[in-house]
Amino acid sequence: MASVNNTVRKLIERFPCAYDNRTEVLHQILVVLGAGYEWRDGQVVSRFPDDVTCVGMHQRFKYPEEHVVQLRELGIEVEERFVTGECPAEALRVQAAELAMTPGVLRHGVYPPCLSVPVLNVPADAALDWAEAAAEIAAVIGPLWAAGADRVSHEGNEDDFASRDRAVALQRLKAVYGPAVLGSTV
Repeated sequence: MASVNNTVRKLIERFPCAYDNRTEVLHQILVVLGAGYEWRDGQVVSRFPDDVTCVGMHQRFKYPEEHVVQLRELGIEVEERFVTGECPAEALRVQAAELAMTPGVLRHGVYPPCLSVPVLNVPADAALDWAEAAAEIAAVIGPLWAAGADRVSHEGNEDDFASRDRAVALQRLKAVYGPAVLGSTV
C-alpha cells in the first residue's frame, strides 16, 4: 500500500514547484477539498493517475522565441522559466525523498475548514503512519483555523453555511486530535 513517505515523495517529485516540503504535501493531500485524495483500506490514495507532472504546464507557459526577443528589446526582463519552459524547482526532484521527511512552512496558506476533508475523517482502520500524518498536519492547521487565518473577507459578512461548517469542523478537529490542536483553549 501507499505509505505516507512514499506518497509525499511522489507528489514532490511530480510537482516540486508547488510542494517543497512534507507540510505542504500533507496539507494538499489531507486538507484541500477536491485534491483527489480519499481514504481507502486505511490509506490515503489518489483517485487520479499519478503520471502527470508540472513539466507539461511549464512547457505550455514557455514564450515563443520571437516574443522573448521583443520583450528584451523593450528592456523587459524575462524570467528564465519562460524562456526554457523548465520547472524553476527542477533541482528539488532529486531531493524528494529527503523533502518528504522534512516538515516545513505552509507557504500557500491554509485551506478553509470543510467537513469532508480527509484530516477530519480518519477511519478506524487507518494505517499508523497515515493516522500520525493526519495528526501532524492537524497540529499545523488547527491554530490557523482557530485564528481565522483561512477566512476571506466578504466585506465583514460570512454566510451562515460557511460559519456553521467552520464551527463544526473546529469541534471535530478538537474532538479527534484534542484541544491542544487548536493552539489554545478554544
